[in-house]
Amino acid sequence: MLKKAAPILVALILVAVGVAVFMGGAPAEKPRVRAATLQGGISTLDIMEAEGLDEKHGFELEVLRLQKTPDIMAALSKGDADLVVIPAEMAAKLLESGEKVFIVAVDMYQNQAVLATDPSIRSIEDLKGKVVGATVASGTYKMFKAYVRLVYGINVSETDSPGPDEIGVINVPPGSILDALYRGDVAAIVTWEPLVSKAITMLGAHVVASYQYLWEQAGVEGEPVMLVWVASQSFAEQSRGALEKFLAAREEAAKIWINEKDKVVAVLKSLYGLSEDEAETLYGRVRICATPLDQGLIDSIRSEWWLAWKGGYLQSDPAGIGSSAFYQP
Repeated sequence: MLKKAAPILVALILVAVGVAVFMGGAPAEKPRVRAATLQGGISTLDIMEAEGLDEKHGFELEVLRLQKTPDIMAALSKGDADLVVIPAEMAAKLLESGEKVFIVAVDMYQNQAVLATDPSIRSIEDLKGKVVGATVASGTYKMFKAYVRLVYGINVSETDSPGPDEIGVINVPPGSILDALYRGDVAAIVTWEPLVSKAITMLGAHVVASYQYLWEQAGVEGEPVMLVWVASQSFAEQSRGALEKFLAAREEAAKIWINEKDKVVAVLKSLYGLSEDEAETLYGRVRICATPLDQGLIDSIRSEWWLAWKGGYLQSDPAGIGSSAFYQP
């Protein structure tokens, strides 16, 4: 009798499972988040990806690593990315052009620096009449112009024959900028991490002036914000839950960066091919923001925008960018 009942029991179990699935018992599909970053550009995204924080926080992360920052901005504009991590002044550029985006988080503070190998060059004033290498299309270069003009009253011109009281600049792509300094093509370079740490460890370069120092000398308020996370308006409004999950994962990644040095150094070495010295130097120079976007950070972003405007990167006074540009959870 029991042998005859077994097939019936199995059938009833299968029916029950089918009803449970029909009634919503099947696991929900995880939302997908497409995040774009610069190839070779460090951010908390590196830790999110290495630690699998997307799975922990209930979403699927797709990382797009692109060659140039304008490519990242274009990916957001075209809908190929939901979120991007870019310099704060470039976020203002998007808003200035009418793009429908939100700034959703601050990721990193300014880590750029002016570097030289010539021991006689110890200050920005020592660069007068000399030529500096920089990636002219970058916000880093525009900020350099702003800082030098505001703090030192020195004009920066894109020329290889500067006058005795100005600083000349020639355009050098990021991939060639260390070679230009090594060969002596330029007296100094203006660049960002991980190139700053590579210059220090590989070439024996010294920091003439860090952007943190220049920020303090400029007397602007707040913290020197460098990278921000920007989301398309459609993603933020239509996939609010996915955005919140992403921001929670980013915050956890930031705390890991701040508190777990060995883990971060290992990720930097693996992902960017850095030596132990390069990764250690980078870790010591970079300041990550673990704080959710608040009014203090918003004010810091606005200070950075003001500097970018004075440097000529932004075409209009960024004070005109309203509070609606900042994501409110």
